[in-house]
Amino acid sequence: MKSNLLLLIKGEFSRLARYNIIQVGFGVSVLWLLVLFLIGRDNAAEFVPIFIFMDATMMTVLLIGAGLFYERQENTLKTLMVTPSKIGEIIFSKLLSAVYIAFQSALFIGIFAYFFFDATITFIIYIPIILLVAFAHAMIGYVFAVLFKDFTAMLGGLMLYMVLFAFPSLFYALGLLEGIFETLLLISPTHASMLLIQFGFGESITSRHLWVSVFYLLLLSVVLAKYVVFPKYMEKGIRE
Repeated sequence: MKSNLLLLIKGEFSRLARYNIIQVGFGVSVLWLLVLFLIGRDNAAEFVPIFIFMDATMMTVLLIGAGLFYERQENTLKTLMVTPSKIGEIIFSKLLSAVYIAFQSALFIGIFAYFFFDATITFIIYIPIILLVAFAHAMIGYVFAVLFKDFTAMLGGLMLYMVLFAFPSLFYALGLLEGIFETLLLISPTHASMLLIQFGFGESITSRHLWVSVFYLLLLSVVLAKYVVFPKYMEKGIRE
């Protein structure tokens, strides 16, 4: 069982490298840093949490969705389904690779911002927050991949998701939404992620919002895994 899982993880990272997904993820991180340099050292620290938020949420959804669609084109799902590996091991290997991509980018940008832009980061808090945010949005990426028939439709769904959830969180982070909107926005997984990332950068949030955000992302991940990702992934594997 252990050897099967290790082989799946190794194969998953190899596949993502072949699809250039790992390289693209790193390239986007470099792009964020270039934008921060253009903003200027004096103001860059204010934008670092926003860029990490976009990378750990939207980019995670997009990259895991792209990876699964590439896999679908190669018709490898059926092959995986008939191997001795369990469905949980297969999905775990994919989740691990997706979380790694987001974690790699967030850690790279975070360390760079800490030393070059004087950003305040509490790494002992920041690291588990990024892992949780990336894990939750990897699950959301799975949902997009299994519910949409092609990559174009998934991009359309992702744009709608951004308009409904990500943009309001960005507006709030930029000070365009205040007061009661913060509580209302907690129904959004992206806003819970934004609050946690800001907390990792030393920004003050209430204890209620902190724990609601943590438990919300954990609960959302479990619900999506049990009722959408696992059953739909098996269904896709059979029908491919």
